[in-house]
Amino acid sequence: MKFSILQQDILPVLSSVSRSTGIRSTLPVLGNMLLSAEGKKLKAAATNLEIGVIKYISAEVLEEGDITIPAKTLLEVIQSLGSVKLDFETQGEVLNLVSGKFKASINGIGANEFPVIPLPDGEGVMFKKEVFKSCSQILFASASDEGRPVLTGILTQASRGKMDFVATDGFRLAHKEVKIDNLSEFKCLIPRKTFEEILRVAEEDAGEGADIEIYTISSQNQIIFKIGQAVISSRLIEGSFPSWEKIIPSEFKARAVVERGDLVSASKLASVFARSEANVVTLNAQKDKFIITSAAKELGSQTNEVEAQIEGEEFSIAYNAKFLLDVLSAVNTGQIIMEFSGPLSPTLVKPVGIEGLEYILMPVRVS
Repeated sequence: MKFSILQQDILPVLSSVSRSTGIRSTLPVLGNMLLSAEGKKLKAAATNLEIGVIKYISAEVLEEGDITIPAKTLLEVIQSLGSVKLDFETQGEVLNLVSGKFKASINGIGANEFPVIPLPDGEGVMFKKEVFKSCSQILFASASDEGRPVLTGILTQASRGKMDFVATDGFRLAHKEVKIDNLSEFKCLIPRKTFEEILRVAEEDAGEGADIEIYTISSQNQIIFKIGQAVISSRLIEGSFPSWEKIIPSEFKARAVVERGDLVSASKLASVFARSEANVVTLNAQKDKFIITSAAKELGSQTNEVEAQIEGEEFSIAYNAKFLLDVLSAVNTGQIIMEFSGPLSPTLVKPVGIEGLEYILMPVRVS
């Protein structure tokens, strides 16, 4: 293999692809990045066996071929070279790099040992990038604990002209609905880490078209995304996702419209006094305000008031301060709507001015 390319062209590609390398102790080649020169393009790829990323870039290919190189080493070397022309050439399982007076030989592993990353085949489903970018506001609600794998994924479901994206960890739930016409029905559970990588690549390839193509391979339990000059493949999570529709309340006893920023500030202050007492803050709803209280035996207590437009019954409800703040911080609208069904029933939270986005917050039982 022999090719030339500018440092400023290859560096963003290598930086992006290297995020998906695996742990070398598991399988040495997983710590490597595949470089493959073919035609007028260079392919860079990496995988940790759960997610695989491929990116293509134009290069001056003098001789086709491929090799895998330690990703961290290659990236550090190229980062340090500055904006110069780079000449690459392989000799067996060694990659020689020349740039001006600089020369390096990096030991690699044959490309035949690199795991196969699935590629798109057949017809995919096309989405606007904005559809996935809007889902960044729900990812926080998925679980980080691998004890219940299904809760670490994002339910992605297409039916009746809409797409539903749902995340939950059992304590809060986030749901984003997007209207899409002429969409085939499908349902899958995409790992959160995959979703985060899709969002990063979509941002990096902002100029590479406005669509994302999705392909599913049911026989391999895989999903493949094509974003501009990038291909991302991922294993899907197996298992049954909770019946999330049943959790969303259809009736409420009280409804509040409140300035999000004011409630965020008050909740942060309340959390200072709640940390040593199970992190519980209490909202007391009155006609035109929330009274927010929290207390700790060792620290003391605090009370704060936030103006709100409240309709319906007066009540008191308690939340885990972190979960409340996570929901309030997920959106950047000026106002939010909170709908209450009772002190021990789920609270529905919706940002004013954003269609199809809603959150469920489970209250805390206090003695």
